[in-house]
Amino acid sequence: MKKKLLANIAATTVIAAAPLAAFAAVLPTSCDELLVFISDTVAKTLAAFIGAISIVILLVAAFQFLTAGGDAEKVKTARTTITWAVVGLAVALLSFNIRGIVETFLGDTIPTTCA
Repeated sequence: MKKKLLANIAATTVIAAAPLAAFAAVLPTSCDELLVFISDTVAKTLAAFIGAISIVILLVAAFQFLTAGGDAEKVKTARTTITWAVVGLAVALLSFNIRGIVETFLGDTIPTTCA
């Protein structure tokens, strides 16, 4: 029993520590690279956060839809919630590449120079 518990703890520790290798990334050296790095990191973090919230809201709306029991008002509320959750997911997916989208509309790269 103790060996099995110890093996489970060891496996869990190894699996939980695996993403820490990502923290060994090389940091940018120039100011220009730093601005791009920070903006991309913030955008990706916010997009992941918005996406996670949208999925939770989508699950809540699905639960509302399933438990509506034929009540038209509850079904309407659930459908509206599902619609806005899908909009949130779309925004999260688009925001992963917001810098590229803005550059496409402007027709040039976004200047990232430091004074």
